[in-house]
Amino acid sequence: MEDTISTLSANIIELRDALGLSQKDFALLANISRTTLGNIESGRANFKIRSLDGILIFTSIKLEDLSKPSFAPPKNIREKLSEKYKSEPSVSVILNEEPSIPYCIKYKLLKTTFLDTPKETNQIIKFFFEKYGWVLKGNSLHAALKRIPELIKIQPHPSKRSTNLYSKRHG
Repeated sequence: MEDTISTLSANIIELRDALGLSQKDFALLANISRTTLGNIESGRANFKIRSLDGILIFTSIKLEDLSKPSFAPPKNIREKLSEKYKSEPSVSVILNEEPSIPYCIKYKLLKTTFLDTPKETNQIIKFFFEKYGWVLKGNSLHAALKRIPELIKIQPHPSKRSTNLYSKRHG
């Protein structure tokens, strides 16, 4: 049971990242409390399986799929749900806000060749603004990039002190 809960927790975090939503917004759209979502994501065993119903209904994902260690969020799920809920303003407005930084990195930046060569934070910020109109803060971007060392290589800039270069990890 503990393995299932930890798998569910990791998969729900990944699903939320794929949606580009904060815990607050995801909980609101899934019709659960922010505290319940926090308990689910942290793997606390004291949540009821019924608490997942809102997530399953909102995303149209089956519990059986969400429980699998091999789970991957459906491709372009944010865009698909934006289309599905376009006639529901209370949902649509949230799904059309600027997405979370993990979403920006994992589901947009890393899908391009932009980080095939090392870039500074300000270059990445400019990429998001020019391509999507999103305004990201440097410190928040740096913190998010540091949290995914399996995907992002960070190295000190060779000539600028206190500056890092970021690139895609290959392999």
